[in-house]
Amino acid sequence: MFKFKSSSNQSSAASTHSVTAELGPVTHEPILTPPKDYQPILNDPLNEEQKTKIKDLLAYMETTMLAKDDPYYASERGFLTEATAHRYMRARKWDFEVPYCDIDDLEAKNMLEKTVKWRREFKPDQLDPEYIRPETETGKMYFSGFDKFGRPLLIMKPRNENSKDSDRQVKHIVFCLERAMRLMPENVEKITIVTDFRGLSMSNNPSINTSKKFLEILGNHYPERLGAAFLKNSPWFFLASFKVIAPFVDPITRNKIKFINSGDSKDATNDVVNLEDYIPLDNMEVDLGGKYNFEYEVNAYWQKLFEHTGNPFKVIEYK
Repeated sequence: MFKFKSSSNQSSAASTHSVTAELGPVTHEPILTPPKDYQPILNDPLNEEQKTKIKDLLAYMETTMLAKDDPYYASERGFLTEATAHRYMRARKWDFEVPYCDIDDLEAKNMLEKTVKWRREFKPDQLDPEYIRPETETGKMYFSGFDKFGRPLLIMKPRNENSKDSDRQVKHIVFCLERAMRLMPENVEKITIVTDFRGLSMSNNPSINTSKKFLEILGNHYPERLGAAFLKNSPWFFLASFKVIAPFVDPITRNKIKFINSGDSKDATNDVVNLEDYIPLDNMEVDLGGKYNFEYEVNAYWQKLFEHTGNPFKVIEYK
């Protein structure tokens, strides 16, 4: 009996050693540099009418800008680029203005103007990392890896929720979105979100209000920034929440939400996909089914994030 137990332990140890050898040692270094062979999804070339609409939108926004001596002027100038105008025009199907329509949100002009006003109040590009840091301690949301199109992967693990501060939770999400702009390689302007619900319980399930707020900010103030959102191991109580939130989500955004297996989406209409069809295995951590043996550690992550994204208060030009 003793020999049998020893043999089993030896077999288990050998198996563990084999897996470790195949995957390599555990690393705390996130992947924040895209693979060289990524294939960006390029926008269609602009026709003359579209070019004119972008110029008109920027010309209109010029009339609403802050004074040059305003402390936030440089940030606003960096945000109001041709690339930004292009995204807002695409998000509103190239409708600069909609004649005889009282629904302002159908117009790119009003949508962008609302975002500019929101940015002046929220100052998303100037959020203090030290204020945000408590939200990052457990690894509930972080960047590591890129999909096949070069889009940074924002990994979410709600089971690691460590905060009840809804205001800081939302600001943490916005902080991550702003970091994403600095991680995007050439010809890439979107992110991919992977949410793993494994280990989630009803006690740490994200609140409907926080989830709704996140989707509203993403849709209203970061249009055309979401490439895809993959939901893995979705429990029944999340699906119930998803049904409540879904009607408030922009249809284009909703169609980008994909479930990883059929069990996740039995009550949903969204497509069922395989994660490895979108993300190279060497850019996907083992915990998600990939081959990168990554374990989150806040100090290592925080250091690498700022090494790759630079001074958090530096004004950038949005691409």
